[in-house]
Amino acid sequence: MIIGACEWVALPELGIDRLRARVDTGAKSCALHASDIEPIRRDGVDRIRFRVHLGHPRPRDDRDCECLLKAVRRVRSTSGESEPRYTIQTPIIIGHSRWMVDITLTDRGRMRYRMLLGRKAMENHALVYPARTFLQGKPRLDAGF
Repeated sequence: MIIGACEWVALPELGIDRLRARVDTGAKSCALHASDIEPIRRDGVDRIRFRVHLGHPRPRDDRDCECLLKAVRRVRSTSGESEPRYTIQTPIIIGHSRWMVDITLTDRGRMRYRMLLGRKAMENHALVYPARTFLQGKPRLDAGF
């Protein structure tokens, strides 16, 4: 699949049908703008609760999410500082394609794009054509594994 410098993505298990993501081959991992991040333990299983804000520059909608916590990873931010981030694993849909990705949760409130699509998520799934944007159109929510 050929994707542009920006693409529409869906994160169906988080209740997100459409979100603009910035494609960044310089970033190893995906990052999602989240607030009110709270680790919890339910039935002996580590989970994470958080709020996703959709829209820019002002959020037009919020989603309260909860899912399994995959890990806490140290991630180097664009400023060069290393910080611990909660990581989840969830399906992503771009165009007609759907696959699992790891996403770190962080404050991207000042960023234009609420999600960053890193190179590990694109590996074996997409090639980037940086001169174009939104080549795949809106995500097809009926896309299967």
